[in-house]
Amino acid sequence: MEIFGIGFALMATALTVALVLFSLALPILWVWMLIDSIIREEWEYPGSTSTSNNRLLWALLIAFLQFPAVLYYFMVFAKAKRGMVARPVWAYAPVQTPPAA
Repeated sequence: MEIFGIGFALMATALTVALVLFSLALPILWVWMLIDSIIREEWEYPGSTSTSNNRLLWALLIAFLQFPAVLYYFMVFAKAKRGMVARPVWAYAPVQTPPAA
């Protein structure tokens, strides 16, 4: 009967350690994804267009609800690394030409 008590105590300790590590990892992930959503250019979001507001939407969702940080990690961060996506034509500023004289 003593062996059951030791096994149960070890299992409870392992579960407690796992919960503590999980509790420490979530705020770190939240801050990391919030910073990434603010720094990332609009055209670096998957499926973005010239009129989309993906950056604003993700930043607000992550800042106020916090659980979308996990969704952001899998839907945006893991799919498209910053600086690795080619800039589309619509992301360049239009060139101003002087009026013809």
